[in-house]
Amino acid sequence: MRLVLRFDGQDVQEFVLDKQEISIGRTAKNDIAIDNLAVSGLHATVHKTHDGAVLQDMNSTNGTFVNDNDISRHNLQDGDIIGIGKHQLLFFTESAFSVAGSDAQSEATVMMSVDFQEQLQKELTKSKTVTRTVKKHIKKKGFWAKVKEFLWLS
Repeated sequence: MRLVLRFDGQDVQEFVLDKQEISIGRTAKNDIAIDNLAVSGLHATVHKTHDGAVLQDMNSTNGTFVNDNDISRHNLQDGDIIGIGKHQLLFFTESAFSVAGSDAQSEATVMMSVDFQEQLQKELTKSKTVTRTVKKHIKKKGFWAKVKEFLWLS
């Protein structure tokens, strides 16, 4: 399970729920610290359970919201949007990646696991190396060799 901190529509940071209880609040001693005056010192907690996670408001001054509903306690579901001050926390269950945002695939935001991001970066680096090598060899050859190389790459 993980939470993605979002501010003003931009993803800021991802947190893996690797402890039994995660604290959320304004002070630095929280597991998730949100530096905003609308956030209480200890605003809310997330408790892992045998079948998921429970969000608990800790009597915060400005309240805790899930999917725009004020809550005191809530069993989190995949895709829930937690509102704390001007920030949002998106809750995701374990998966390689999740899609959040609009229904249109082309406009969706894709959240990838760290392992998947690292693998993707390795593949992109390999691809850039191959492209540079091919371009280097093409420069050394004549016009028709370049055409053949181009057609091979296409």
